[in-house]
Amino acid sequence: MKLHSKFALLDVQHGRRQLERIFAKGRGGYPANGERIPVTITGYITHQHGGDDGTSIEFGVEVTDLQAGDVEKP
Repeated sequence: MKLHSKFALLDVQHGRRQLERIFAKGRGGYPANGERIPVTITGYITHQHGGDDGTSIEFGVEVTDLQAGDVEKP
């Protein structure tokens, strides 16, 4: 199956305060200076989360593994 996505939401439990501090340095929920954090998510698409908005449909993912790297500057 071929899928294409440009956007995902991530529900963070452990490590959420550390991420919050990183993003608090910027404005509007984005980190300062265009920084970003690389992430690899492994899991299973388990359900349809939303309806078709004409561009995409959101699906829920049961995360089985999550790897995040250090903050990268552009």
